[in-house]
Amino acid sequence: MKNFIKGLDLCEGFFNEYAKPIIEENFHELKYSAGLIGYGSDVLGYDDAVSTDHMWDLAFICF
Repeated sequence: MKNFIKGLDLCEGFFNEYAKPIIEENFHELKYSAGLIGYGSDVLGYDDAVSTDHMWDLAFICF
């Protein structure tokens, strides 16, 4: 069985490692916020290894 990482932690790590450096390098003065928006156990922090079987993955959407 794979090591389980909670959805919030996975998305935060993805954002910090990939998205944040791109934003800071290309848009120095931009004020922004980031968060996981949606529905489901991962957004609420209730996800577990079983909940990864549906709609559980990395998420990054830019508006």
